Amino acid sequence: MSKIILGYKLKLYRNIDGKKFVNTMTEEELRKNLDFLDPILSDLGYTKVDLLNISSLKKLEYVENGRLGKKTVERENLGFYEKKNSPDILINAGEHIELQAFSRTKSIEDLYGEIYSLEEKLEEKINFSFDSNFGYLSSRVLNSGTGLKPIVLLYLPALNYFGIEEIARGLSRLGYTLASYRDSSNKALASIYTLSFESTFGEEEKSYIEKLKIIAREIADVERENRKKLYLDNIITLEDMVNRAFGVLAHARLLSEEEMMQSMSTINLGIELSILKANRDFDFYEEIKKLRNGHLQIERGAMLDLKSRDILRANKARALMKEVFK
Repeated sequence: MSKIILGYKLKLYRNIDGKKFVNTMTEEELRKNLDFLDPILSDLGYTKVDLLNISSLKKLEYVENGRLGKKTVERENLGFYEKKNSPDILINAGEHIELQAFSRTKSIEDLYGEIYSLEEKLEEKINFSFDSNFGYLSSRVLNSGTGLKPIVLLYLPALNYFGIEEIARGLSRLGYTLASYRDSSNKALASIYTLSFESTFGEEEKSYIEKLKIIAREIADVERENRKKLYLDNIITLEDMVNRAFGVLAHARLLSEEEMMQSMSTINLGIELSILKANRDFDFYEEIKKLRNGHLQIERGAMLDLKSRDILRANKARALMKEVFK
């Protein structure tokens, strides 16, 4: 996996023929949908997670790992099914059925194979809503057609530094969405972006995947050129950014999640541009996950207040810097 391309995620939306869409269903209809699908998924070796009765920490773990949304995890009549080394299945989230898979080590083609192998097994027992003109039907027009949403996770610190808005607008005109979580200064948090199609309607599944791979590679090339520019034309500014970030992580006694993520991203850029020398492999994406609010509380086995989290995060960040740069 490229150091710019961090991973891939695939989602596949399907609805059951003859049933109303989720957004118009009553609570009773949602329950019936779960009752209908539960034995089918159980026969495929899937286990239902009892979201209403699991601990807050376990819910937090699913949210932190990107498998469930913060709002989704609290909803009644939502089905979440898991199986080891297989895509997750969500029932009654936005559509009747949503398959999802994420990996930082597998290719997007491998994820595609896993998703569609599961979809074929489901289609043997379920009649999906399909129209010869519009493809698979969805409550959202943009999710109709193939119903497949491939997503690329990208690390773009140089583009984030110089400004990525023009590229994002250009991609939008071509039907792509370049999105990110934003910090208080409106910069992409940790310079991590997601690239996806605005619509799943209009082309075949493999065509979407090939186009997304091409665009992701082109963005990666632009990022590399901008890193060269940042290094050659702004070396003092770059060194200042990197060393300030190191100072925060190596010496802070209170460290917010946002500041940690931004500093870890800058440290990683410094390593990749040889401003800092790490003594071991430094996977900043995984290290960030370990220092996020959810993981800290899961590891501690208790819900922590904000200050306690910031103190614990700072302690762990200082230890990490000593380990990586000793």
